[in-house]
Amino acid sequence: MKRIVNIIIIILLASGVIFLFVFANQKQNEIHCKEFVINIDYNNAPQLITKSTIKRQITDAGIRVKGEHIATIKAKKLQKILSNNPYIKRATISVGVNGIVTANILQRKPLVRVIDQESNQCLIDHDGYRMPVNPDFPVRLVLASGNVRNLKQNVLDTVRNESGRGYTVIKTLPSDLNKIHKIALKLEKDTLTSALIEQIYFNDKREIELVPKMGDQSIILGDTVSLDEKLKNLHVFYSKGMKNFAWNNYKVINLKYKNQVVCSK
Repeated sequence: MKRIVNIIIIILLASGVIFLFVFANQKQNEIHCKEFVINIDYNNAPQLITKSTIKRQITDAGIRVKGEHIATIKAKKLQKILSNNPYIKRATISVGVNGIVTANILQRKPLVRVIDQESNQCLIDHDGYRMPVNPDFPVRLVLASGNVRNLKQNVLDTVRNESGRGYTVIKTLPSDLNKIHKIALKLEKDTLTSALIEQIYFNDKREIELVPKMGDQSIILGDTVSLDEKLKNLHVFYSKGMKNFAWNNYKVINLKYKNQVVCSK
């Protein structure tokens, strides 16, 4: 008898849970999205997107959010659409039972602007991701120009998956853009060069030069080999040269030779 009573209680509890679940789903189907909230984290970077541009992107994709039944809102599809925006690093969509849909967006952080001899342009962010230049959002960045090659080219690399099983093919930057990204990161992280340098230049010999914001000097790196050592030598030269202002007498500061700085007037 006791066993029968326990079985009946279990059946009643299970039925109650199922009823509440069905009731909750029915109520959810009746709820409309009353607000679409967009939160953008600019990551301490120049603005490349706004809430208006995000809403326009979603509208252009033929999707409505506000006023729609929350049960019909496809969060994954919205997330995919936003993730295809070249200026967005990460996007997550949450649909609340209160009828509020929230988009949390992390914007990419632009590092350098690149322009080649054919006036093709792009931005490269801190992660080495290439983005188009948006004339609606001009940003002041270090400029890389001159004899830059293969700006539009994609290089496909094969990388072993973290599980150790199989490989993933990813797009990486071509050689010149990879060098620019590497140099720009170093320049930004260094107190002296972040304040001093405004341009990375590929000359006709395919040597890399740095152009300072002040003065007429040309600082020749040559290539990205021993980059830390070259920038350290530049530090030493400027710190000593500033004491007697001798640095201003030189037109070319050559760092491409190992363990030395060669200057010419």
